Amino acid sequence: MTYSWTIVNLETIDQVNGDGVTLSNAVVKIQWVKTGTADGGSKGSVVGFHKLTAASVGEADFVGFSDLTEATVVGWLEAGISTELMNSYNTSIQDKIDRQGAGSRAIPWS
Repeated sequence: MTYSWTIVNLETIDQVNGDGVTLSNAVVKIQWVKTGTADGGSKGSVVGFHKLTAASVGEADFVGFSDLTEATVVGWLEAGISTELMNSYNTSIQDKIDRQGAGSRAIPWS
């Protein structure tokens, strides 16, 4: 299974860090789609969001909104989502792939 992320939206606010410095347009919420592609090409996905805070980010380590890259934001997701929650997303994706091809059928008796 190969996984990929699509960043759908970023929410920002001006946030004061622990040093009293205002960090402009700090990302506080990432809306995303995680897609899994199986070896045969079947795909499944889950949609979610991840909340962040810049309160403990030093000014020197802060990444300004205009300097963000997809890789940076995906790195925040992968570092910030617990292993347990990530495993549940992956299980949900696999379940969706497993259900592909299954269809509803009328009962065989009348």
